[in-house]
Amino acid sequence: MMRCQALFFGFCLCFAHTSGSQSANGAAATPEEVYFAEPFDANALDRNWVLSKAVRDEQPKLLKYNGEWVVEEPREPRFLGNRGLVLKSPGRHHAISAYLRKVYHFTDKPLCVQYEVFFQKLVDCGGAYIKLLSHSDDLRLSQFSDATPYTIMFGPDKCGSAHKIHFIFSHRNPVTGTYEEKHARQPEVDLSDYFTDQRPHLYTLNLYPDNTFEIFIDLTLINKGSLLEDMDTETQEPEYSSHAALADGVHTSDLKLEHERTDGASSRPALSNPQSRPSRNPKDKDSREQPFTMSPVAAVGFELWTLTGDVMFDNIFLSDSLEVARRWTEDTWSKRKPGMIEKLFMATLKRPWLWGVYVFTVGLPIILFISLMWPNKRFGPPDQNYYYKKTDEPQTDGRQDTEEHVSHTDGVNQTRAEAKSRAVKRAPRSSEGTS
Repeated sequence: MMRCQALFFGFCLCFAHTSGSQSANGAAATPEEVYFAEPFDANALDRNWVLSKAVRDEQPKLLKYNGEWVVEEPREPRFLGNRGLVLKSPGRHHAISAYLRKVYHFTDKPLCVQYEVFFQKLVDCGGAYIKLLSHSDDLRLSQFSDATPYTIMFGPDKCGSAHKIHFIFSHRNPVTGTYEEKHARQPEVDLSDYFTDQRPHLYTLNLYPDNTFEIFIDLTLINKGSLLEDMDTETQEPEYSSHAALADGVHTSDLKLEHERTDGASSRPALSNPQSRPSRNPKDKDSREQPFTMSPVAAVGFELWTLTGDVMFDNIFLSDSLEVARRWTEDTWSKRKPGMIEKLFMATLKRPWLWGVYVFTVGLPIILFISLMWPNKRFGPPDQNYYYKKTDEPQTDGRQDTEEHVSHTDGVNQTRAEAKSRAVKRAPRSSEGTS
């Protein structure tokens, strides 16, 4: 039974996807007014993308980031026809970045940054967040590493049973002159499906000059708040200890600790420090009055380590216009997002009991409709004279019934008459024989 359901489910997904795939695979037009837009429609990496050549501190002759990046189509046949940037090498360090068309300055316009992430395999431990690199004369993309200053880090991250979406920004305290990392509190929603359903998801961050933010996944609002009130200030320690990780209740295998130490060396994205606390000092008020005025952004990049390969990124976008962002989304994500039927079938993967609900809500009305509306052979088709419904009054015999009745009676009477005639003819002969 379960095998039949799986085959039926796969058929329905393929049908639902391929029905709109022809129009979905066309190249998206890049708006001229955006700061960055990358649909990865070419067969290879654009020259704007720079692989990191940073070397290891302890071994200067070895590259720190030796993971492979490629532009290719997804592994799943139902998503073929759309290329993306794929992190290929599990267990290795990856770093790649690209300059914006022009430097983004935080002034009186909002910031919209969004991109798609497709975990093609089940994720054990790894991040898929994007970094907006701070503008400076010292910025060299060929040396992009975990030590490169960034203004914003945003996107999904998973380690063990923790499923998170990070929004972290770096802000200079005008009183102390030091930079602080502000971490948005995690939304109170279950994010696990976005890591396990093995389909692309769209992550969007909107920042506004009034010091508010919004986070969307697949165009659904999952978190919002104030840059002043709903952010925690992380106090970084010189060395990150495994004791802190254990105190936070997270598994600390060597590989997972490697994930935290490398990807989160400057941000600590997946493990929170139990010694850190939100900044509540009244003297820090001036440093929190205009957090929207962050450091200008000059480039975007991925600096990641993950246990799982084949993580795909697509349709990276950065703009100061929400209307332009809406049009870009319509030309990219909205053409490939799952329809209602596909969503219903996808829901049965984690909730098999929904099959019973679907049968009851969809199958039962169909059965009732057929049983009530299908012509009943006992009463004949409606174009014949003897067709009538059970609720009709008793019907008189038709002409055909009368003829059948008369013919039957005449046959009986004729048989009796012939027998009587034969008896009469035999009677005289018997009389003669007697006399």
